[in-house]
Amino acid sequence: MAIRALGWNKKVLIAQFLKCSQTGEINFLSKTEDAVVMRPNMRHKGFVWNMDDKAIKETKEDIEKGFSDISANLLNGEYSLAILDEILDVIDLGFISEDRVLELFERLPETEFVLTGRKASIKLRDRAHYITNMTKEKHPFDEGLQARKGIEY
Repeated sequence: MAIRALGWNKKVLIAQFLKCSQTGEINFLSKTEDAVVMRPNMRHKGFVWNMDDKAIKETKEDIEKGFSDISANLLNGEYSLAILDEILDVIDLGFISEDRVLELFERLPETEFVLTGRKASIKLRDRAHYITNMTKEKHPFDEGLQARKGIEY
């Protein structure tokens, strides 16, 4: 969707939550003038389920600050499309309230939002124009293969 919008000279913001490593999509999109890529500045780089209580608390603080920065950028930017990658997981983990995301929708009625993650509430589902479920049936990780540059990241 980002490439499609950019192909029509539309401005796109891509915010990635819960990701801290370099990825191919970010490498590519950061070279594109009309694409703005943002991530919260994370003190901890690992998976949440491997963090202790202190790291989880700090991760929540980092994501709250990052979401505020991303929201401010969206409110000042006249974006056609905003992709909030992993935001549903951030909400599910209690790092950001669903109401803060819904408030952003209200304040930006002309912006198309894409939310990714695993669990969307009924409230978010009712607000959605599209819902797509991607279900893994088979993945190389299941056979012990680690993530590969250019394929999984």
